[in-house]
Amino acid sequence: MSRFLVDVENATVCLKQNPVLKNITWRHRPGENWALIGNNGSGKTTLLKLIFGELLPVEGGRVSWFGSRVWNGLSEIRQRTALVSAEFQQTYDQNLTALEVVVSGFFDSIGLWEKATAAQTKQAREMMRFLGIAPLARQRFFSLSYGERRRVLLARALVFEPDLLVLDEPCTGLDIPTRERFLDSLQKLTATRTRMIYVTHHVEELLPAISHVLYLKKGETLAQGPKKDMLTDKIISKALGCRIRLTEQDGRYWVSGCR
Repeated sequence: MSRFLVDVENATVCLKQNPVLKNITWRHRPGENWALIGNNGSGKTTLLKLIFGELLPVEGGRVSWFGSRVWNGLSEIRQRTALVSAEFQQTYDQNLTALEVVVSGFFDSIGLWEKATAAQTKQAREMMRFLGIAPLARQRFFSLSYGERRRVLLARALVFEPDLLVLDEPCTGLDIPTRERFLDSLQKLTATRTRMIYVTHHVEELLPAISHVLYLKKGETLAQGPKKDMLTDKIISKALGCRIRLTEQDGRYWVSGCR
């Protein structure tokens, strides 16, 4: 088994000669599911670009993937990492059937421009069944509700069984019932080998499946570690810049006070 899925060492990233990430060191080990928490402008998006290989740190820093210190190119990262986000949903502009959208995940395409094999179609159906959206298979993507589209795109991301699933504020735009159905689908990932990085500033979205938390503030690591140690009033208040009181119930955390 790999020693890590992603390993970021002493990474500083500058955009337009300004540091937006400063000396980040963080390791995602197999079996862990991480939450990345921080206010807007804290550096979350830049860290995701490091994880996807879209940016590289300045000299002295290093990012490694899937247990190897050797750079194997963007293709390996793309083949083993998937993304779900509200932003990606806005760019998916092909009105295929829901099943075809899921199948398109095998080709990392918006739209389906290659003929799927029978095995790929079968696997897509099985993933939709696993996530509880099999009845949507024949419906056109644009006819689905906003939340149904998000769950179809989750199936698309998972259809090729990625090692790592990155969820970039995936509940943006979802009402509470739809959010909870989406989160229930995510919780099912504990039965698979896919691990996740969940990016948010809404603590109530953190599932029991999340094992660790990394806080970013002004481009720096504020704190990181096991979830039970990180989700405290003191740490989250410092990270988000206001006095927050948390309540834990059945493995979920809720903001019960903020001032």
